[in-house]
Amino acid sequence: MKRKVLAISKAEIEQHLALNSRQDVKVVAPSILTEELFNILKTKGRDLKPEQYFEGEVWRHSAADHPNNLCESKEFVDASLPQYVEGPFALSFANERAAQDAHYHWRHIEIYFSEHALSAEYRDSEGSDRRMVELKNGGAIVFGPQVVHKITLSGFTFVIEVPAVASDKFNEEL
Repeated sequence: MKRKVLAISKAEIEQHLALNSRQDVKVVAPSILTEELFNILKTKGRDLKPEQYFEGEVWRHSAADHPNNLCESKEFVDASLPQYVEGPFALSFANERAAQDAHYHWRHIEIYFSEHALSAEYRDSEGSDRRMVELKNGGAIVFGPQVVHKITLSGFTFVIEVPAVASDKFNEEL
């Protein structure tokens, strides 16, 4: 399917967060989580649910005992992207209860946007000094590739990864 439109209502995201223990939800990703990777992550104690392909144009939340509805970012583009790129972006929503860890991405940028306060601790992955940034009234924080960061959220937040690159997250201490 070549996707042209995806509509996501704030009410559906809020309902999803109210009904599920994990307080972030990926709606667009490079690929659907495989059963094998799901089992590995569950064994490691990760709080996650299976994912299922979403075919419609208006996203709906899923109950705690149902898989997350997800579409793949490659549906939005043609096949002319470089081979490592799965699609133009990945899109997630989170709130202040979402588990955050220090991590970086090797190839893509990550953008956080919120109308609520955002703060982050970050450093270059090559070991530069740690720095802090705080946006008390909300805004956007953009992390380029290879910037180790840990964000603190205080309300409803959009998270966009550009481009969508599978297996591009690496945990690391700040």
